[in-house]
Amino acid sequence: MDELREMIASIDKDIVELIATRMEIADELGRAKKQANDDYRNPEVESQVIKRYLELSQEVDISEDDARKIAEAILEISLARQKKITE
Repeated sequence: MDELREMIASIDKDIVELIATRMEIADELGRAKKQANDDYRNPEVESQVIKRYLELSQEVDISEDDARKIAEAILEISLARQKKITE
């Protein structure tokens, strides 16, 4: 069991690092939106992100419902950061 827990801990570290990288890029996007005087929200793009997660979930053992929850959580954090940047 300890070995499995260590494997999970290592994967968790990778996930957090990848999310941090994604947020850095989202921050850059927020700055670009501010400079272009664009709204921080783009429902079409948000839908595309969710759709991408749903499609990716079909390639692995993650339900569409779980994939949607993950996508929505990441979008929520990303959009909150972009909102702060664009205000």
